[in-house]
Amino acid sequence: MNRYTAPIILLLVIIAKQLDSQTDPRLAGADKLYIKMLYKNAAAEYEDFLKNNPKDFYASKQAALCYTKLSDHNKAIDFWPAVIDNSLATEHDKFSYGKCLLANYRVDDAKKVFNLLKNSSNKEIASWGKAYESNSFFEDTALARATEVRNINSLKSEYSPVLYGSKLVFIQEDKNNPLKTVIKICDKNDSVSFGKTTPFNAHIQSKKINGAFCFSKDDSSFYFTRLAPNSDLKKLKNANLRYYIYTTKLNKFGDAHPEFTPFQYNNINYDCMHPAINKDGNKLYFVSNMPGGLGGYDIWVSEKQGENWGQPVNMGPMINTSGNELFPFVDFNGSLYYSSDTKPGLGGLDIFYADYNSYKKEFSEPENFGFPFNSNFDDFGLYLRKNNRNGYFSSNRKNGQLDYDIYFLNNNKPKYYNTKLQFIDSVTGNVISANYTITQGAITTIGTSETAQATKLRIKTLKDFTLYSSSGSFKPILLTRQATTDDTLITIYCQPKSQQSIKGRILDKESGLPIAGVKVAIYDETGTNYLTKVTEETGTYQVTNLPIDKALYIGSEKKPDYFSNTDKFFIKKDSDLVKDIFTQKIVVGKAIKIDNIYFDAAKWAIRPDAALELDKLAQLMKDNSDIIIELSSHTDCNGNANSNLILSDKRAKSSTDYIVSKGVAKTRIKSKGYGETKLLNSCACEGAKTSNCKEEEHAQNRRTEFKVTGFIKK
Repeated sequence: MNRYTAPIILLLVIIAKQLDSQTDPRLAGADKLYIKMLYKNAAAEYEDFLKNNPKDFYASKQAALCYTKLSDHNKAIDFWPAVIDNSLATEHDKFSYGKCLLANYRVDDAKKVFNLLKNSSNKEIASWGKAYESNSFFEDTALARATEVRNINSLKSEYSPVLYGSKLVFIQEDKNNPLKTVIKICDKNDSVSFGKTTPFNAHIQSKKINGAFCFSKDDSSFYFTRLAPNSDLKKLKNANLRYYIYTTKLNKFGDAHPEFTPFQYNNINYDCMHPAINKDGNKLYFVSNMPGGLGGYDIWVSEKQGENWGQPVNMGPMINTSGNELFPFVDFNGSLYYSSDTKPGLGGLDIFYADYNSYKKEFSEPENFGFPFNSNFDDFGLYLRKNNRNGYFSSNRKNGQLDYDIYFLNNNKPKYYNTKLQFIDSVTGNVISANYTITQGAITTIGTSETAQATKLRIKTLKDFTLYSSSGSFKPILLTRQATTDDTLITIYCQPKSQQSIKGRILDKESGLPIAGVKVAIYDETGTNYLTKVTEETGTYQVTNLPIDKALYIGSEKKPDYFSNTDKFFIKKDSDLVKDIFTQKIVVGKAIKIDNIYFDAAKWAIRPDAALELDKLAQLMKDNSDIIIELSSHTDCNGNANSNLILSDKRAKSSTDYIVSKGVAKTRIKSKGYGETKLLNSCACEGAKTSNCKEEEHAQNRRTEFKVTGFIKK
């Protein structure tokens, strides 16, 4: 920041106590110039002293600071080595050197300096080392664009742009007096091109310095910064400038009422400046160095109480630092944007934003707005439209950092949105409570979900987040995924910790409804029984503490209405089993299709895949030892009808023989081939008939079935 932009941008008051103590009387004159912010003159005297004392720690440091204030970082870098190589150098000196390296585009060298400081006991300094390890400043840069506006910027400074209706209002440095600033207004041709510029309500502006401002949501009120009245300035002892906040009314034509009201907390002992009003008009954020702050300039907030403003509250260490936080802006969602010279950034003033969580009624940890909106120099004075995608900001990234210009921004980086989170028991489908940690970039959210309702959550869209959750009786979950605005509810399914169990229901195969009165047994090959129960109306069964990796069997029986069934299963380590048993009613004469019985073309030998299905039928007959069945084979209409009849009979007989080979009495099973005589559809094609059926329709007719024809008399 140079001699002239210092009072209008940082508005810093440099007083004697800010200087390091020094004893050499030859530097007294240089120090006086430094106190008066005459940095160029002070630098010349420090340099003159260094000609004969080239390694002097104090003079080298003061010269470096002077050129830093003048934004002449090329000169400043010449003096920092003599500072940091001296045993008197503090961590803050090294930190300042690192920031100077950034301003000289020596990013890799700056990273090395910050890395050496990452274990500093000063958390603010240490955070820079950690930030440059992650290098998150350049995330999603392809989704963002900063474009210099046309017809406004000049070799003087233009900054703090704000839309007022269809016009742009901003601050401009006076052409003839760099210590004078004027609020201007101009027509907007499009987002980046503007027309004629004129003063904005000159009658309410200071004749010297006017600072950052804002409008109420309906554009009826104007909050602005201007130099304190002369009557107050004359009372100052340790400073030559003081800034106050004022407000006035605007009519529908944009004309300001000539009377303006001072903010009730303006005070001759400190600055109040850079007002930012929220959309509801009940919270005023502003910048001040009033007592009770954390360092230089902090952001404060005052809430409306009737016609007055409540006592200002410091935004605290999450927002503020020991340095300077300036130029706040509140978007339509209540999120806070501001610039800081101390939070980890790309250099100079960086823009940060703290998302407002409307669920928790609090701000999140501030995040760097990132490149290209931030640069190695000063970036500040952000304004966003209602969509939060477009807006304007100020920067001195060009012209050798000698002046500030206005830029249009287009931001399609991931945005925060409101969603909900719930955890579900993957077995029962019930909502459960779970502890969770969600990390997305540099932001970590820790909480406990609710069981009565989904947990409210605010998260960024289209950006990976990592979730870790744990709940006493469920396995921990670690996953990475993205969310979109369509994800109004993020559901996480949790698998119970293994109880070496099996659970399920006994269901009617046709209706899918649970069956009561079914006898269920679970046992192993040695006859050891693990469960015997009769199902109730829900048809459920469950047993825990079963042996692992051991062949087990589940049998179900409800005579004489349903077929009895036996299934084989295994319990695996760290895994529970859910198994529903579908059983079928016994209806004499009703054909039941056996799925997946296939034969090679014109063949009747039992294939391995068909054997698996016939094994199930053999087991069914053993489970139901009193039934007598007919096993039938059917073909489609393709081929000679008599040949099809013979082929199907051979297939039915080979299937029957296979089942008999598995220990089923031959007297209990009869084979029958029907060929194409019992088609299930209209796909006939013998003689004069032709078929236009598709292959899948013919496939319906190629089948193997069985039906109960009677019972063994006992």
